[in-house]
Amino acid sequence: MNRQTKYLFQAGIFVGLFCFLTACAEEGKVVARVGESELTESDALVLMKHLGYDSKDKEQYREFIHEWCDNEIFSQELKETDPNKWKLVQLRSQMDQGDLAKFYLEEIKIRESLDTIVSIEESQAYYDSHKDEFILNDYIVKALYLKIPKDLDFKSEEVHINYLLKNDKDLAEINSYAKLYAENYYFDDSVWAYFDKITEDIPLTKYNIDNIVLNRTKTYFSDEEHWYFLNIIDYKLKDEAPPLDFLKDQIHGIIVSKRLNDLREKSEAKLIKDLKKKHEVTIYN
Repeated sequence: MNRQTKYLFQAGIFVGLFCFLTACAEEGKVVARVGESELTESDALVLMKHLGYDSKDKEQYREFIHEWCDNEIFSQELKETDPNKWKLVQLRSQMDQGDLAKFYLEEIKIRESLDTIVSIEESQAYYDSHKDEFILNDYIVKALYLKIPKDLDFKSEEVHINYLLKNDKDLAEINSYAKLYAENYYFDDSVWAYFDKITEDIPLTKYNIDNIVLNRTKTYFSDEEHWYFLNIIDYKLKDEAPPLDFLKDQIHGIIVSKRLNDLREKSEAKLIKDLKKKHEVTIYN
């Protein structure tokens, strides 16, 4: 369980649990009640969002409501049967509130100072020094793929000719045809894509994948229900580093994450030091 998940979990079990015991003074639609404790719809939606529930999913919404009710039952029962343990739970809740507040305050400060702009030069430098980390496990290709129902007379539309992309007009013809009849279609000659992702719904088990890619195969074939058209325009070998443009978003994320971690390491001590100047603290010996 990572740090954020841990804190959000604790928020649900400790902070949210006890806040709900007294949080219903505000007006709003009540969606659940256990004894005198009420859960408003607005509070439920806020907490669901932070706990990773999809509030638009009826099943998840129902699951969350039942979870809230169960937690309320446990807390009220403990309060009645063992006040000392209940006091301990409240004290732990207060500690966890501070820990969670610290997490959010750190995130706010860090995000304010985080530079998310990564220059081309910085991406290139990272790529050049970390190529071994990006070795491909599968081919990446630039390709055209078309899947249509078996009963279509594609030859009358010259699809079997146009998908070869030998003439300037062919792509426009294929695009128009695909919009009308394709069950699946892919073409973008400016972007590299994983071969197995493009062809995940093509029955290629009886074919030699290496031959298809390395020979830049242009083929079409059928099964019982569909025709498949595949045109491999270009490829990059497995066991090699892909081009930088294929990794651009990934490298951007890596660099920004490193900056974020550096800021996080530096911010913790400074944050509490600055906040202590703002809040009066008294410790009695």
